[in-house]
Amino acid sequence: MSLPTQREAEAFLTPLRAKSTVFLLDNRTTDLLFSRFLLSCLVRTRNEVLVADINAFYSSNAQRIAPESDALQNISLSLPPPGFAVEPWLIDFLIGAADAAVVVLDDLNTLYHLLSFDGSKRAGNRISFLMALTSFLARTRLQTIISKVYARNRPIQNSRRGARSLDRLGDLGVAVEYEASELTFACKNGSGWRGNGTFSVRVNP
Repeated sequence: MSLPTQREAEAFLTPLRAKSTVFLLDNRTTDLLFSRFLLSCLVRTRNEVLVADINAFYSSNAQRIAPESDALQNISLSLPPPGFAVEPWLIDFLIGAADAAVVVLDDLNTLYHLLSFDGSKRAGNRISFLMALTSFLARTRLQTIISKVYARNRPIQNSRRGARSLDRLGDLGVAVEYEASELTFACKNGSGWRGNGTFSVRVNP
């Protein structure tokens, strides 16, 4: 995939600024294409980026999703150590990311299941707190914080206010679909791109 133009990259990223956005993906192919497009936009805009590579998606798929460019110095991956304590590690990561323009959490499915691994019934409340923290940091630091979740294996978080799916925990929820060589981003909750709230771009698989 060639890099998007400066205008295309800014058109995609600008509505996400100062928000915690969750992208809802329908399958792995869409995930790979979305991640490649996202990295291409971040390379083009030269923003400093920190990625919490919780499930090692970015590090294990680097050759497939990295743009054809040597300008990746602005993107740093942070992998949790073996046996890490989930909440302290992620909170330390977020607090320490104050200088980054863009923060990426990959992904919420993995994070939810790690929080549930100890048999706790409070995993929903714990991830809800973490996402509220991302919203607060995005707003106060004017950061772009991006997370993703798979639609087919989308856990439900339960709270006193009832059940909400993970893609609705951000300030902005965006469904991503790939069809006929085109990625389409459609806002499901919150306000994003102007007009009908969608953004489309042609990509090469």
